[in-house]
Amino acid sequence: MDSSIESGVKQVLRASYDQQARQRNGETMQSWKIDELSGFLVRLEKSGGNSKRVLDLGSGPGHQAEYLREHGCEVVCIDLSEEMVAICREKRLEAHVMDFFDLDLQPASFDAVWSMNTLLHVPKDNLQDVLRKVERVLKPGGFFYLGLYGGYESEGIWENDSYRPQRFFAFYEDAHIQQKVGEVFDVERFNVLQMPDMQPNYQSIIAKRKEKNP
Repeated sequence: MDSSIESGVKQVLRASYDQQARQRNGETMQSWKIDELSGFLVRLEKSGGNSKRVLDLGSGPGHQAEYLREHGCEVVCIDLSEEMVAICREKRLEAHVMDFFDLDLQPASFDAVWSMNTLLHVPKDNLQDVLRKVERVLKPGGFFYLGLYGGYESEGIWENDSYRPQRFFAFYEDAHIQQKVGEVFDVERFNVLQMPDMQPNYQSIIAKRKEKNP
């Protein structure tokens, strides 16, 4: 992808989410998201060991990070929006202004990565590179939760978006997103949730870090 296009996507996302940060912080987390978080925690327990270090990739105002912290996780938040990061820090969460195109974190430093409706802002040509950056920060045996709206193929500015400036979205058919994730990770579980009053479904993926050959 042309670097100027990538930069433009980031600038729009930053401006859009900065503007919506306080409003989003006032929203209540939906029950289906809590169910997804609960399943993530069950999977984390099955990983064994005492460490529960989790990267929240695109944390927004930190609702999900707070939930994970309340359930015993050491959470590191990153978000493109300075306003979102400021709100996370107000909640005493460790948070950094950072994006998934330039994931400046120590290799093999997290037991799991959580990402809900974040990587749908990655242009399709860039997804594999971003997934490899996620894989790099996972410890051996670590896993990645990826949640996306999708179920059909689409890429570009969403014309019906109520946010200003309007955001870029990339949606995938079910088989296509599994294939893309499977190029970098071992897909352990794929599930589709029907979203009431919405065209896209929600694609829920647990993907395990591939074992390296000795």
